[in-house]
Amino acid sequence: MRTKATIAGHPIHPMLVAFPIALYTATVATLLAYVGTNDAFWYRAALAANVGGFVMAAFAIIPGVIDLLALPKGSPPRITGYKHAGFNAITNLLFLVNALVLWRGWEQRVVVEGRYYLDATVPLAISIVGVLSMVIAGVLGWKLVQTHHVGIADVADPRGSWKYDDQLEPWMPPQAPRDTTGRHTTLRH
Repeated sequence: MRTKATIAGHPIHPMLVAFPIALYTATVATLLAYVGTNDAFWYRAALAANVGGFVMAAFAIIPGVIDLLALPKGSPPRITGYKHAGFNAITNLLFLVNALVLWRGWEQRVVVEGRYYLDATVPLAISIVGVLSMVIAGVLGWKLVQTHHVGIADVADPRGSWKYDDQLEPWMPPQAPRDTTGRHTTLRH
């Protein structure tokens, strides 16, 4: 099933999702760096990564919705697409809340003995849960591509068109031939 949102025949959604994935993961890493060092630089870096990830996710949502709505209604790919979108919505909501908490923490920072004191406990917990939700969304996105062939079309594969045939099963690797005689069969490559 070819994707509808493309640039020069290349799907846009997979091009953009790498940015929020990297930036949301960087949010967790920089918060851990802040917890380990108490250097306010890492807290600010977490805030910047979080906001950047959210902005890029907003751009990635547009072609993702176009692709989702182009899938045949009631089809297994569309059902998986709804799950993928749902976990992405949870992820982005968590990181929106996290950005607000980080911003509030930065605005209300306290100086203790010449150093900023910022509580990163809640933002770290939110961002870890957000990354876990993002991983689930990623697994579902991978299933869309690998199982349902959304966004790709192999010319030799009859599922490579936008017409969905519910008689076709998801692609399975070739199986070794079964021997009904009870003897062991060796598969040669």
